[in-house]
Amino acid sequence: MTSRWTQGLSGGKLPPHWVREPDGNHYCLACRRERAIEAMLAEASEAGAEARAKLRSAAVVEFEIQRDPERTEGEIAKAASTSVLAVRKARQRLGSRRSSG
Repeated sequence: MTSRWTQGLSGGKLPPHWVREPDGNHYCLACRRERAIEAMLAEASEAGAEARAKLRSAAVVEFEIQRDPERTEGEIAKAASTSVLAVRKARQRLGSRRSSG
């Protein structure tokens, strides 16, 4: 999606939850979540429909944890539309990836 500032309103400040990525493009929160999903699904191209649905959910949870790791599990669960248990498991997965890699 392409978005543009209304004439005279650019001010150099991004809207809330938008970021400028290293590729030079700006992405809204929804687009950043979708990019995280696409990246995870690309790694599992042979997965079936049910597995892909689980991967989509896991990708959003992991994205939300990485976006703001200081948020509570409840806040992340709400943002990702999942359970606190799913967030807790994702934090453990991410922690084990960091310590092993």
